[in-house]
Amino acid sequence: MTDENGIPEGTPLIMAASAPIKLFAKDGRDKWNPSLEQINKGSYDYLKLNRVSGFIDGNVAPYAMLVGFDGTLALPALPEFTEHGKALKIFNRVLLEMLLGGIYTEAAAPADIFQGVLYKTGYVRMYARSGQVASLHSALRDRSASSLENIRLLDLVPTTIANLKSAVERGRGIVNKCDPLSHEIVLAGCSHFVAGALAEALTCLWTSIEQLVSRLWRIEVEAKASTDGVPQRGGFLKDYRVWTTSARIELLFQKKVINAELYCTLNEARKARNKFIHSGDQPDLQEATAALSGLFYLMSACTTDYSDIHKLDDVRGKIEARCILRPLPSGPIPEGGVKYWREIQPLPGEKHFKGRYTPYKLEFKPIVSFDAKRAKKIALSQARSRKAKPSTDEGGASTNGN
Repeated sequence: MTDENGIPEGTPLIMAASAPIKLFAKDGRDKWNPSLEQINKGSYDYLKLNRVSGFIDGNVAPYAMLVGFDGTLALPALPEFTEHGKALKIFNRVLLEMLLGGIYTEAAAPADIFQGVLYKTGYVRMYARSGQVASLHSALRDRSASSLENIRLLDLVPTTIANLKSAVERGRGIVNKCDPLSHEIVLAGCSHFVAGALAEALTCLWTSIEQLVSRLWRIEVEAKASTDGVPQRGGFLKDYRVWTTSARIELLFQKKVINAELYCTLNEARKARNKFIHSGDQPDLQEATAALSGLFYLMSACTTDYSDIHKLDDVRGKIEARCILRPLPSGPIPEGGVKYWREIQPLPGEKHFKGRYTPYKLEFKPIVSFDAKRAKKIALSQARSRKAKPSTDEGGASTNGN
């Protein structure tokens, strides 16, 4: 059906896209197996990428959330969903449930919320704006992406809608037992960790840790103390100036709400966060990993009534394995470790380069060799910095109470 202007009739949608590319099939018979030649030529089945695969419960009953074959999510463009911030919150909660349910995904960015239209044929036209992930989905859908972008579609194994539903249900059970928790911040912390942005990851992960510590404090300390008949004790226990996060962790440890392994992990993450906030010292991978572990240990504890902090180790392991900063094996790539490869263009100075080029002689030199005045300023600045740096003895260093 079309209107008088020839425009197909359809249902307006509000949509979201998130990295990495994920495929969701109707069932096990709904395959995706383009050849390398089809990927290189852009002749793969683009229609399937534009097709709807099914629906899931997106926490917005009575409406269902539409799932596209290419992993995009959508809701009907009703007034209660089209406000940009609310739509982002709805989609990111489902994405967090998906992540905790065992399907790796990252957060949807504000720029990756966009409009679309669902046709009665079961296909969706998306109207991406400027979001990096949304723009990639749009290009792959209409076969306008480059060969380097198309390669992301190679060897992808779709997840069935049934398995997606199971993952979301599992994740929802975990999220429900951890609320109130900022879903976007948890996802952002995991996404930053994978991208190697360790300072941003540490900040988001520690914020989520503090939210869960506050939750445990309300349940295990405030709620149980409010029934003992001591006037104004409840207000005292809610005072953040007295009961800092570190103090709360200590008391929760003494009450055996958290165990020694979790206590040590949280302490390592807390020290790294304080060092970054107060001194600007960038966290290393081990410190950021401690924050990631601490958050997932806490979520596991909340989910199992404190009996098992390792319930989500499989999910956390997938996140750690994706971090671009993780140590890689040294030496040559094992035989059979490369399935596809593409020749890169050689440069002057490399063995296979042939052709003419304009040489440019470049040599690193000390600053003093060409700018004596600037070198002198740097030396004076370094001397003043050493002189101004306070000396501390064994008991003289002060630490933040967080």
